[in-house]
Order: sequence, then C-alpha cells, then structure tokens
Amino acid sequence: MRRLLRDRQFVLLFFGQAVNMFGDRALLIVLAIFVKDLTGSDSMAGVVLVLLSLPSFIAPLTGLLVDRFPRRATMIVNDLVAAVLVLSLLLVRHPGDLWIVFVVTFGYGVSNQVFNAARGGLVHSMLPSELLGDANGLFGSFSQGLRIIGPLLGAALFTAMGLSAVAVLDAGTFLVSVLVLLALRRAPDLTRSGEREREPGGLTRDLTAGIRHILRDAELRAGVVALGLALGAAGLINSAMFAAVDQGLDRPPAFVGVIAAFEGGGAIVGGLITGTLIRRYGEQRTAAVGFASSALGLLLVIPTSVVSVCVSGVFVGFSIPVFMVATTTLVQRRTEAGLQGRALTAMDALIDLPFVASMAVGAFIIRFVEFRLIYAFSAVAFAAVAAYVLLSRRGSPVAAGETG
Repeated sequence: MRRLLRDRQFVLLFFGQAVNMFGDRALLIVLAIFVKDLTGSDSMAGVVLVLLSLPSFIAPLTGLLVDRFPRRATMIVNDLVAAVLVLSLLLVRHPGDLWIVFVVTFGYGVSNQVFNAARGGLVHSMLPSELLGDANGLFGSFSQGLRIIGPLLGAALFTAMGLSAVAVLDAGTFLVSVLVLLALRRAPDLTRSGEREREPGGLTRDLTAGIRHILRDAELRAGVVALGLALGAAGLINSAMFAAVDQGLDRPPAFVGVIAAFEGGGAIVGGLITGTLIRRYGEQRTAAVGFASSALGLLLVIPTSVVSVCVSGVFVGFSIPVFMVATTTLVQRRTEAGLQGRALTAMDALIDLPFVASMAVGAFIIRFVEFRLIYAFSAVAFAAVAAYVLLSRRGSPVAAGETG
C-alpha cells in the first residue's frame, strides 16, 4: 500500500474518483427518495434500482467502446456527458416530468458502467500487476465507506434544498473528476497496434470477445462463475433483511441503517487489507476468504439478537470488497490491455444478472418462507462457493505452478 501511495499519478486519480464516488452515492439514493415523494409509490421508487441495473444487458457495447479509445479520454467525455445528464434534473417540476428522472437514472447506469471499465483499464496500464489488488482494494474500501456517509449527506441536502441542489453537487463532482483526468497527461494509457485493433470475424466477435475470454480461461471462468453464484444467493437477502429487523428484532425498518453502518465499517477494513491478502494467498484463495466470511456473517443472523445481527454486518461488510476486489483483480491480471474493457463489463454482466434475478425471487418468497431459512440457505450457498473456488484452484494448471 505504501508503494501505491507513493505513485503521484495514482494518488491524483484516486482523489478525483473519491470526489466523483461521493457525488454518485449522494445522488442515487436521492433519486429513489424523490420518486417516492413525487408519486407516493414504493414500486415506482424501486424502478430506479431496476433502471440502474439494466445497462448490464448492453455490456458488450460499453466494453467495446472502452477498448476502442484511450481510457483517459473516454473517462473525460463520459464525465462531461454525465454532468449534462444530471443537470437535466433541474427541469423536473411535477409528476409529468418523471420520465426525465428515469432517463437520467438509466443514463447514469450506462455512465457508471463505461467509467468503471475505463478506470479499470487505465489502472491496469498505470500500475504493475502486483499493485492492482491494493489499488482496487482502496477504491473498494472508499466506495463501501461512502455507503454510509454519501446517502446521509445526500438525503440531508435533498431535505433542505431539494433535488436541484443534489444534482448541481453531483455535476460539480463530475467536473472535478474531469480536471483531475486532464492533469494525468503522463499516465500510461491504452496503446494499440493497428493490426490487432479488431478481433478477426467482424463486429460480433468484437462484441463477444470479453465473455469468450472469461469462459475460455479456466481460472477466470471459475472465479467469475463463483462470484455470480454468490451474488445470486446474496440477492435473496435484500427482502429477508427487513423481515429480520421487523419480525426477528422487533425494530423499525430504519434499524437497517444501523446494520448498514456496521457493514460499512467492516467493508473499509476488508478493502484496505485485500491487496495484502492477494499478494500472500492469490486472488482465488482471497475470494474464498471473502465468501467464507459472508457465510459466517449470514449464519450469525439466525439467532437474531441485536448483537449477533450487528456482528453479522461486520463480517458481511468485510467480505464484499474482499471477494469483489479479488475477482476484479484476477480479471485484470489475466486480460491483455486491449481487452480490459470488454472483460470487465462482461464480468459485471455475468454477476449482475443473477443478483437482480435473485432480488426478484427474494421479494416473492419472503411472503411464504421464514427469513431464517433464507439466511441459512444463503449461508450454505456462500460456503459451497468458497469450497468450489478452492477446489477449482487446486485443479487449475496455474495454481499447480504457484509457489505462494
């Protein structure tokens, strides 16, 4: 980590992204709150979350975009477009303008997908492979910490000054990011060799190159499939969590915020130590540590006391950046520079889709299944995924040749 923080280019990039991530966290929760206030409908507020996930379906297009142009330039243009998009929220005045909010939300999801893939590719070009885990862990730790602060400040600003103030704030964070990226003129970026600029076989092969790369590589396939299965189990918890608070703890729904605070604390620690874990144990075993931590955290909810649930939040929060960063770093490390965007967006699509589907399933089955059974099932699923990762690692040629 110290070596990473001595890299002035990376520190500058991290500062710009930290400001940008704060704006993201502040606005996204406010969009759902605003829709709820405007319509009085919980379902309409839920549409915001769905629209943010829909860009996963166009991952091949966004990945190809990222791999066709220099990453820094892509991020600058993306930030400028996003700033204009967010400022269009100033036009929203009454329920008839709700379509503007939905268009902005979907566009925001596309923008995030483009930006995250471009940033991953740029970081891959800027840093040696042994520092990728530290860099991803630092971004993950800060992002998870903002899950606590960002929504609180965003909601407070929205209550005091309205949606327009939050939109202007977020647009300002995009402009800060642009200024920082403009200052990174000496940062290594994507370079292409002309002949290798396109995959042989036309546009279809170009679009599917990322997912084919992941599925062909045994280590990547195992890591990404494991993460998709784990998040498929995690999606069931979204609805069960409210039942655990209401039925199990006999607390109001707002107590979920207390649990989120413990999760955020655990996530900060997890993100900060993931780079060290990766250097010592490798990405797959580090991911297994994260999955096992989630399994333990989910089991701790079953006794359903305030103490056990809060401790559960720490373990679950710790686990999220560990298995996410480990898998992301694995994809970066085993992917050439010109394929980074498509590989990272393909990974996002492969893990987002089961997560979204399982959220829908969880919202349905919670009416018929006791929440403790859902937590127990998810805990077993996470433990099984941890075992799967370790067993698949033992059988891979790469693992057999590792010394660490």
